[in-house]
Amino acid sequence: MYRKLLPWYIDQKNSLVCIKKSDNISFLEDKITLLNWNVHKNNHSTKWLLDFQYILDYYSPNIITFQEYKTKSRRSILDSHKDYNYGFLPNINIYEEDYGLVNASTSNISEFSYIFSEHVEPLIKTPKISFLTQYKLKNNQKLTIINTHMINFVKIKKYISQINQLENLSTNHNTLILTGDFNTWSIKRMNILKSMTKSLGLEHVTFEIDHHKKRYLSHPLDHVFYKGVRPIKTEILQQFKTSDHKPIVVDFAL
Repeated sequence: MYRKLLPWYIDQKNSLVCIKKSDNISFLEDKITLLNWNVHKNNHSTKWLLDFQYILDYYSPNIITFQEYKTKSRRSILDSHKDYNYGFLPNINIYEEDYGLVNASTSNISEFSYIFSEHVEPLIKTPKISFLTQYKLKNNQKLTIINTHMINFVKIKKYISQINQLENLSTNHNTLILTGDFNTWSIKRMNILKSMTKSLGLEHVTFEIDHHKKRYLSHPLDHVFYKGVRPIKTEILQQFKTSDHKPIVVDFAL
């Protein structure tokens, strides 16, 4: 009986990545503005919508990565924003609502792939996911975006298992931004993540006022890594309170 109250996860063999594309062939510009945000399933609240619109108006991100994004009837808030194309990768469905990752951009997705974690979260028994999308650049190269939400509250070997999956997904990309909620709430978890990103030649974006990041047990959870691009401005938007995580904005130059 209790199982009816819990989300059932969407099996990777049967899941559908929802894609919104425009008919125009578009390329990302030399400056890339990334917005990363774990929205804590609040993205249909009136206050969150106002916060999001303010961020769009003020920062004009051309890449957006969301975690814990909720849809209703398999439709996205981004459907009403004509400037954005997106891919939505769900891993949870409950009460006819889907939850998962969103990769959105002012450019069309040229390719995508994804992975589900081998292990599941305790109690609710749902896996975590990583979502890769690629975009064309004007120099005929491709920018790869990987958005991830790492597994939580499990033994370290299960965290390592998903890190190994993420490493395989992240290899062989010359221009890459890896971002998301990595659930690095321990020194051990953070060291494992750092070791993996270092082996891939990825740099870690730093923030001048880092203490505004979402933390658990005093450790930050949200991170941005990169190669083939150069961060020129970073900001954590501490004024927004419609999620338990703060929006992160990073300007990159190619």
